[in-house]
Amino acid sequence: MPPPVNPELRRQVINVYKDLLNLGKDYPQGQDYFRRRLHAAFSSNAALRDDEAIRRGIARAQFVQKEIEAL
Repeated sequence: MPPPVNPELRRQVINVYKDLLNLGKDYPQGQDYFRRRLHAAFSSNAALRDDEAIRRGIARAQFVQKEIEAL
């Protein structure tokens, strides 16, 4: 059984997911399109257990968040 994810990192991942999901409401191609893509992106990294890899994923998600806000 893989080790559990650091609770603080888990909270950060959930928060950035919620923030991105909220930004998707105004996405040009529609909220449903955005939600499916967002879910797929986060699901593909669901097996990550290394704290540093999770931090890199959070940083990448925050970068995407800033890019979307700039639209």
